[in-house]
Amino acid sequence: MPTLKLTSGTTWIVPSGITPTTVITVICIGGGAGGINGTLAQTPFGGGGGGAFSSTTITGLTAGNTVFTSIGAGGATGSSGGTTWLNKTSNFAPTLSTDGALAKGGTAALGPTGGPGGADVSGVGTVRVSGGAGGTGNGANSSGGPGGGSAGSALGVGRVGGDTNSGSDGGGGGGGGVSSVGSAASTSSGANGGTGFTSNAGGTGGASGVAGNAGTTGAGGGGGGGGGIASSGANGGAGGAGAEYFVTAGGNAGAGGGGAGGGGSSAAPSLGLSSGNGGNGGDFGAGGGSGGGLDNNGTNIQGNGGAGGAGVIIIKYELASGNFFMMF
Repeated sequence: MPTLKLTSGTTWIVPSGITPTTVITVICIGGGAGGINGTLAQTPFGGGGGGAFSSTTITGLTAGNTVFTSIGAGGATGSSGGTTWLNKTSNFAPTLSTDGALAKGGTAALGPTGGPGGADVSGVGTVRVSGGAGGTGNGANSSGGPGGGSAGSALGVGRVGGDTNSGSDGGGGGGGGVSSVGSAASTSSGANGGTGFTSNAGGTGGASGVAGNAGTTGAGGGGGGGGGIASSGANGGAGGAGAEYFVTAGGNAGAGGGGAGGGGSSAAPSLGLSSGNGGNGGDFGAGGGSGGGLDNNGTNIQGNGGAGGAGVIIIKYELASGNFFMMF
């Protein structure tokens, strides 16, 4: 079964071999939201929400037809992800699943509570699944940043990013994997990321002052960065890329794992140290982790939030007997 991945552009030209009776499966994943920069002398803001998943089947197309598309961008630091859609009828977001599919992007946090994932009820498709919410920030001053949520997938609702603890020099929360939530940070060590599509392990959290590991391919969440004790907080690991769909032209695609939070730091002002950055959300559609918190003296450098993973459209179809598929 030919499988295509669309990551850019505004149209798809229907390839040879497709007839009006060909059943085409369309999968849309919205863009993930970016994490938030570390805060000064207050509870860290939540991680970014993951993009939603929607799918449908369409017919009535012929080789050479133009199909309209829009790929949701991953959110930059502090920004929500974009909406992804495909419409066979017109250059507007579809309203009927017989015309195409639409999946909303994740939302950036506005406070300590994690940003919501893209909502299934706002999507279009015969299957609609929400993205995972970002983790929640707890504590104050030099707490670590929470992890981002994973994108929604065929497994179900995206998983939530890991929360942070209330202590100083806290580790970052793990990013949500597509099959389990990110772990919450409880000490100065970063927390582990959630598991991926085949229950593959997420990235492991770093010890105090040590960066978290990236999530594994297959949408494991990133590991949280370790908090800094008389040192800088460490960076959170990026979320793993989704890989549940084999793309005919090569490679894989699927729902991504969330980025992990960065570690906090309360090191003395004279040391000029910083908190850790949040990890980027995995492709496709995962939320970014938030940066580690600042000490209340305000002289340390805040950790930056990670960017959200971009959205994607995946197209699958079965050619009639006697036809063949060629990708140039």
